[in-house]
Amino acid sequence: MARKITRKNFYMEIRRNFGRFISILFIVALGVAFFSGIRASEPSMRITGDAYFDESDLMDIKAVSTLGITKEDVSAVGNVKGVGKAEGAYSADFLNIKNKKQYVLHVMSAMEDMNKITVREGRMPEKAGECLVDDQMNYKIGETIKLKSGTDDKVTDTLKTDELKVVGKGNSPYYISLSRGSTTIGTGTISGFVVVPEKTFDLDVYTEMYVQVAGAKDLTAYTKAYKEKVKTVQKRIEAITEERGKIRKSELEDKANEKLAKAQKKLDDGKAESKQKLEDAKKQITDGETQVSQAKEKIASGKSQIAAAKQTIDTKQKELDQAKKTYQNGLKELSQGKKQYEQGKAAYDSQYAEAQAKIQAGEEGLVTYRAELDKGWAGYQTLLNTIEALKAQAAGGSGQDPDQENPNQDQELLQKIQVMEQQAQETKKTLDAKEQDYQTQKAGLDAAKQKLASGKAELDQAKAKLDASEAKLTSAAASIESGQKQLDAGKAELKAQEQTLQNGETEIAQNEAKLADARKEYEDGKETSEEEIAKGEKKLADAKEQIKKIKNPKWYVYNRSTLVEYDGFGENANRMRAIGKVFPVMFFLVAALISLTGMTRMVEEQRIEIGTMKALGYGNFSIASKYLGYALLATAGGSILGVLTGEKILPYIIIYAYEIMYPHIPKIYVPYHMSYAVMASAASIVCTMGATLASCYKELAAEPAVLMRPPAPKKGRRVFLERIGFIWKRMNFTWKSTIRNLMRYKKRFFMTIFGIGGCMALMLVGYGVKDSVYEIADIQYDEIQLYDGHIFYKDDVTKTEKEELKEYLKEDTDIQTYMDARMQSVTASKGNKKRSVYQCVFGYEDVTAELGNPDIVGKYEDFHDRKTKESYKLADNGAIVSEKTAKLLNVKEGDTINLKDGMAKGVTVKIAHICENYMGHYIYFTPQYYKKVYGKTAEYNCIMFRAKDGYSEEQVKKSGEKILAKDQVLTISYLHDIKDQLDDMLASLNLVIIVLIVSAGMLAFVVLYNLNSINITERQRELATLKVLGFYDVEVAEYVFRENILLTLIGAFVGVIFGKVLHLFVIQTVEVDAAMFGRSIYLPSYIYSFLFTIGFSLFVNWVMYFKLKKIDMVESLKSTE
Repeated sequence: MARKITRKNFYMEIRRNFGRFISILFIVALGVAFFSGIRASEPSMRITGDAYFDESDLMDIKAVSTLGITKEDVSAVGNVKGVGKAEGAYSADFLNIKNKKQYVLHVMSAMEDMNKITVREGRMPEKAGECLVDDQMNYKIGETIKLKSGTDDKVTDTLKTDELKVVGKGNSPYYISLSRGSTTIGTGTISGFVVVPEKTFDLDVYTEMYVQVAGAKDLTAYTKAYKEKVKTVQKRIEAITEERGKIRKSELEDKANEKLAKAQKKLDDGKAESKQKLEDAKKQITDGETQVSQAKEKIASGKSQIAAAKQTIDTKQKELDQAKKTYQNGLKELSQGKKQYEQGKAAYDSQYAEAQAKIQAGEEGLVTYRAELDKGWAGYQTLLNTIEALKAQAAGGSGQDPDQENPNQDQELLQKIQVMEQQAQETKKTLDAKEQDYQTQKAGLDAAKQKLASGKAELDQAKAKLDASEAKLTSAAASIESGQKQLDAGKAELKAQEQTLQNGETEIAQNEAKLADARKEYEDGKETSEEEIAKGEKKLADAKEQIKKIKNPKWYVYNRSTLVEYDGFGENANRMRAIGKVFPVMFFLVAALISLTGMTRMVEEQRIEIGTMKALGYGNFSIASKYLGYALLATAGGSILGVLTGEKILPYIIIYAYEIMYPHIPKIYVPYHMSYAVMASAASIVCTMGATLASCYKELAAEPAVLMRPPAPKKGRRVFLERIGFIWKRMNFTWKSTIRNLMRYKKRFFMTIFGIGGCMALMLVGYGVKDSVYEIADIQYDEIQLYDGHIFYKDDVTKTEKEELKEYLKEDTDIQTYMDARMQSVTASKGNKKRSVYQCVFGYEDVTAELGNPDIVGKYEDFHDRKTKESYKLADNGAIVSEKTAKLLNVKEGDTINLKDGMAKGVTVKIAHICENYMGHYIYFTPQYYKKVYGKTAEYNCIMFRAKDGYSEEQVKKSGEKILAKDQVLTISYLHDIKDQLDDMLASLNLVIIVLIVSAGMLAFVVLYNLNSINITERQRELATLKVLGFYDVEVAEYVFRENILLTLIGAFVGVIFGKVLHLFVIQTVEVDAAMFGRSIYLPSYIYSFLFTIGFSLFVNWVMYFKLKKIDMVESLKSTE
């Protein structure tokens, strides 16, 4: 029965003081939510990142070699114990110009089992010439990207094509943040990545290899277990790299020797070919000279022939002119001859008929005469024949001598013959005379005929002669014309020959020039050939030397830290862990203290009820169980609510805020972390239950009669202001009452001050963290480091080349000033504390500047003390160390530290000054002090430069592009890139800080509400009495609120002091080793925190006003006895 009554009373108490119950529950929920939520953000960030990495099959280890990685290397690494997968890959950096803007693209091969690309649009590339681009770049699907190497090499030396068609857009687990890393071409900063099929690359070996560790997926990234597992496999891989290096070296030597043999053969062939070409060229020159000489002889001969021809033509022309004159004379003679002929012909024609008649008559007489003669001759012949016959008769017979046979007969015959012969002679004589006469007549006639014929012949001859003369003249005219034509043709031909000779002379001159060029070309060719052969021989000799110098390749085996911003994600998680160690604890303590106060006040308020129950015989535990149950239910409920909401909402908001930096993480994982939930809940329950139990047993220790009476009013004392008469006398009653009430209830006073001050401090810390974190980028890169970037030399650059680069910078209108420097990472140590720092040695500003001039150094670095702002200058008696470095090494000015570079022996360095610095660790030297410490002159590996004042980031990068194109330059590091990255990182903290500020504000509101509620409940009889005495509701409210406002102002002032101290503690706690946050809180932060606190106080007073109005005045008439 008693238990039932107690339980019923317990439920009635919750209903009666439901506001207080909800207040405690809510404030506990707020404290637990903030504590467990902030603490859970760090593991939730790790889990979220790990889930993305696992889904993308991100590699655990990356290996690169100075001589490339072969398929055999990949296979060997795949066989290492602990290696799950090993896969080779290719990558290279190229340039692309788009819209007159240069982009640096990291082209990498798509992999089968690791580093899976998430396709956001389009598809993955399938063949050479296709690509997928970074989705944060402005390339469109279907667009063609034209690549340039950015060096003297061709794109096609690495890729099969220099044009890529965009077929998809996506992101890679390689790049979890917006940054894409640095490079040695273009601006020095990678703009985005491009994924191509492996077959697009045209290389003999892989450029890198990726490894997944077996079982690493089962572990969460960034955790110690994961790091240890990966580190173990990493060491095993490193253990085989020496052997793989020897194998690779042997392969390269064999290939090099083979190439060397081919090169030697090629050189020998080249020598022979060059020799043959030179001999051919020499022969051609000799032949050319001969031909030119012959041509000159021909020209000379031609000139002689032309001169002779000219003389002949002139002679012929004279002869022709003479012939023309003769022709003209002939024409005259012909004309006269024709006239004479006509006259002669006319005379002949007139005598011809008469002469012809006479001739005809003479011929007829001659015919007759001839006939007579012929007849006479015939007789004569007959006579002769008779004589002959007689002679024959006289000589004929028997053959005897005729003189012996018949001398008489014969004599007669002979006489007859003689007579007849005589007659014949006379006849003949007569005939001869007649014949002679005939002949004379005939001759006369023939002479007449002849004369006539001769006249005719003469005429004919004259005519023929005339015709011949005319023909001759005609022929002469034709001949003259022909001769003139021939002479004209000869002259034309002569002129042509002269032109030909002139052309020949021109051609000879040209050929002589060609021969001169050929001789020069021959000599140049011979010289070039000799040089090329010498170069070739030198190259072969160098190659032989290089082959001898081939060393085992150096392998670099990295973990995921080599990925851009991978460690940054883990560091951000660490920052949340650091914040979770401090800020939520303070938040939780304030919440727990207010809950404790609430329960303590509740027990004290119900002492009469406790005394009654004790008088009625209830045991102490039975009485206390009601309050313990009340506290347990409110605290446990608040804890559960806080865990359920805090561990889901706060980590989600924080990780979502970081997605500004990591936009490609697709899903946020916020599991419950029971360790933080149990820790926060147990602490809340223990605090509240302990306070409740202590309060209960304090009251239960008294007798029932004592408890059933109200506690005796506290003895009034004069407050401090009463002793200051001129102030106290000027106060009215209500103000005096307010001051006395504040001092009378000291516990309430200090608890309220602590609650409000704590909330004010938490809000101030939130704003202060924002100020401290956000100011470092501007201070570091605008006030401390005053230069724009570093130009890093290539390793093999000579002193002359360095001077040439500095001369170029001197002439560059974009560069205002520059200075040689040596930037090197060294290990600084003091005792057992070590830290990696950048050793910076300042050199010449330009080719004529004084070495390490402190005034000149001040253009690049501003050395000063953070607190006193005292300026420092580099000196030759010590180094200047950055403040964070000095703090981590626990050293001060005048101390010494040890610096060690790799395996080299360490040196002792004196600290002259400690300077303000926020990002990174630095130690600064003058060249003289460096030489004094190291015993050698500093070798400068970079140039610090400042662009012209007023240059934008874009202009600085554009000027840097020209510098990066120089052969001496390896890369350029821009400070504004570091600043932008830092700003991006800090921007992600903005929402986190807002969460802190809002949570602190909510706590402030709940604390004010709870304290005011308790205050009004405790003073309910007092306030009712004031109403009975005639106070209006507004006056009663003013009476209470005046106290609240005073407490709020005092609490806010205390909160400023406490917040400043807490802010310094929080900043020092959440700082990472690589950076130092600011220590300042700016005035607006104080104002905002104060206004929010006052605003919450006024709002709570407004809410409490309605509660004050509900106070029943009859309560003041009731007796408590």
